[in-house]
Amino acid sequence: MDNVHPSLETLARWLAGELEHEEVLREVAPHLVASCPVCERLRDEIRRLQTESGHWNEVVAVLETREAPTLAAALEGRPHEERMRLVAEDDSLHTWGLCQHFLRASRDAVFQDPAHAVDLARLAVRLSAHLGEAYHLDWVRDLRARAYAQLGNALRVLGELKGGEHAFLCAEECLEASGTGDLSLRAEVTGLKASLCLDQRRFEEASGLLDRSLSLFREAKDTRGAAKTLLKKAKLLYFQEDLQQAISLLRQSEPEIEQAGDARLSARSRQNLLGYLTLAGRHEEAHQLLPEVHSLFRDIAEPLDRIKLRWAEASIAQGLGRPAEAEALYREVRSDFLSLGKGYDAALVSLDLAALLAEQGRKAELKPLAAEIVAVFGARGVDREAFASLLLFQQACAQERVTLEMIRGLVVELRRSRPGMV
Repeated sequence: MDNVHPSLETLARWLAGELEHEEVLREVAPHLVASCPVCERLRDEIRRLQTESGHWNEVVAVLETREAPTLAAALEGRPHEERMRLVAEDDSLHTWGLCQHFLRASRDAVFQDPAHAVDLARLAVRLSAHLGEAYHLDWVRDLRARAYAQLGNALRVLGELKGGEHAFLCAEECLEASGTGDLSLRAEVTGLKASLCLDQRRFEEASGLLDRSLSLFREAKDTRGAAKTLLKKAKLLYFQEDLQQAISLLRQSEPEIEQAGDARLSARSRQNLLGYLTLAGRHEEAHQLLPEVHSLFRDIAEPLDRIKLRWAEASIAQGLGRPAEAEALYREVRSDFLSLGKGYDAALVSLDLAALLAEQGRKAELKPLAAEIVAVFGARGVDREAFASLLLFQQACAQERVTLEMIRGLVVELRRSRPGMV
């Protein structure tokens, strides 16, 4: 225990300089640290930095994590090709901390700016190939596996699925060569590859990978990783058009997700449940869940979270037979998405608005709306089948023969054709 005093003999050997380093760490340091609140806080900070850096060595965790932003800043503003050359040739950049810095930055950027996330992940991959003998080879192999997996995920979100496949193959090769047996890392790589398979509509393979990822996270006692995987499994069920099972899974998994102790993850789980209930037509249940979701997001919501909640409110209002309220909300949400440059989301909201107008028989208002929707999705490069359905929808609107069923089917198709959703 931290508060156990070292024995008289141990203290004497320490003062005489005869105590081995491992004995100091085991028998003296914990007591000294626990005796001082300031040192105890510093120890906790070191442990946090070890977790953040993914490195077991305290010196590497503290010094390299802190110097990484300065090293990265020196590369900012340069062309990507020059940065790739520098991280290969400049020995001062060959640090574990800088590689992890690029990986974190790539993860943070992946859904907002996937092209930038790809560039950052490529820097991490390149840099990981130049880490020297200061780092254990197997740990470097693990870091390369993580870098390749992040590159694969960023390429997936960007829509470059073939490139993503190759990156995951490289990640798996690095894991096979490594001898650490890091279960959480293997679970992470497996789960990210499952997202790629989901985007490729390889549902059976994605399901098997998610089961494997969940098993590994649980074996590693990584509660947060397991919780994130459960959300992915629910998303897979949604893609497989089994909303009822997705709803059941999220409700059954609630205790395990809460156990992870991640407020944002818990809020995301309830937000997803709200969305699945709405899509399943269970609007009264969704309406009852709304206050809880708002409460969970009160202190952590980003602008996009608030807009998506308003979108859910619009769908619920429509389902509960309050068309005027739903229309006002749809138009507000569409405007908010456009102000953030989220044209794809704005077009999806426009389709929901089109369904509302069709319900009310306001077919003449659908013509300009359809032209706007087709233009947005055409510029975003949706897959060929989805775009063909869009053109049929536009033609039907022009001829005032569009049906509610056609619009709802198109909404489902376009939601599921969107790359990089999980």
